[in-house]
Amino acid sequence: MKTNELIVTNFAYGTGPYLRTTELAIAFNAELEQRGHERLRVIIPWVYGEKQRSIMLEEFAEHDVKYPGELLLDEKLGSLLKEIFYGDNTYEEALSKWVANHDKLSDRIREHLQGKIHVETLGGKKSVVDGQNIVLELNRSPRVLYGVAPTCSSTFGHIAEVLDTLREVDVADVAVDRELAKAGSDLADKIERAQNIHTIAYPATFSGMKDYTPRYPNSHLVPPITSLPHGDIGGDLDDGIFVTITGIPGLERLYEEARVLGLKLYSNDTDAVPGSEKQLPHIIPNNAIQFQFARAGWGSVWLSMFSGTPIVVPDFDPNDDPEIYFNNRMVEELGIGIIYRGQPLSEILAERGRVQANCKAMREKIIERWGVLEGNSISAKLFSDHFLQ
Repeated sequence: MKTNELIVTNFAYGTGPYLRTTELAIAFNAELEQRGHERLRVIIPWVYGEKQRSIMLEEFAEHDVKYPGELLLDEKLGSLLKEIFYGDNTYEEALSKWVANHDKLSDRIREHLQGKIHVETLGGKKSVVDGQNIVLELNRSPRVLYGVAPTCSSTFGHIAEVLDTLREVDVADVAVDRELAKAGSDLADKIERAQNIHTIAYPATFSGMKDYTPRYPNSHLVPPITSLPHGDIGGDLDDGIFVTITGIPGLERLYEEARVLGLKLYSNDTDAVPGSEKQLPHIIPNNAIQFQFARAGWGSVWLSMFSGTPIVVPDFDPNDDPEIYFNNRMVEELGIGIIYRGQPLSEILAERGRVQANCKAMREKIIERWGVLEGNSISAKLFSDHFLQ
């Protein structure tokens, strides 16, 4: 690549966020290239070690061959972000750590990104880049202010909005101290107000509401900010369930319920789902997959909405991220998924037709409004307009 200019990505915890920001960076580069600008190399926080590299190779190996050296993993930046990410602790413990440590961590990250940065490609080739060449930050629900370049931010719903809305929810339903939630909301608002431009996915945590108004004036509503289903959907498979495992450790308890439902189990993580057959989420559109069982992250919800394979999500755990509480509520309100509360398999299967019809209607609504189903291309155009100004 000719240019030395760099993008750095900034995302929340779990598998989806680093995949989605990488997809968005690739879409942004495609838009730049179409406008006659050189593509930029992309620094990606390497938070989850070899597991993250393996998943990224599953998704981006062809891109890595076509554009070698464009995607760069930064282990140091990943280790810094991991200090405040939600992992084996409860969400409340993670929230407390984030509020207490954000400002010092932000300073350490800024210092790291302003110097020489050791990176490596998805294939393992190591090099050093100069942080002074970072010209843009591409975000997905960021938890930290980097403060090194203009920011273009994408989200399913603002974290400040999630934590503010907890005031309307009983503590027994979401076990987060409300004073701590207020401190978290103030911090999230500080980070989110610092973003130069926002795109908010529809439908998502709050945007699916009829009277939804974006929290910040520099916000743009767009279709789901994710890629469309792609890859090999598999051949002849036995009827079964696909269990999608999040990248957040410690939540395996949520997937125990999938085992009692009586169908063959497929999963992207057989360690978390013993007895399952290893497959990639690409097979979810296969007709043999009766439904996807997954925590209600929007990447999983949208994949089911696009593919027509209904999603079944576990009932909310009061100690989990409150975003998931509101996601569950929106999924049920829009009728684009099923909440698993212990009902028998026959009852879940009886709901498939209704959920599929609602997903089809939602796809048609998105196409009618925007002309496309995925929001990466629209976000990339908006962000390129902002960047090239």
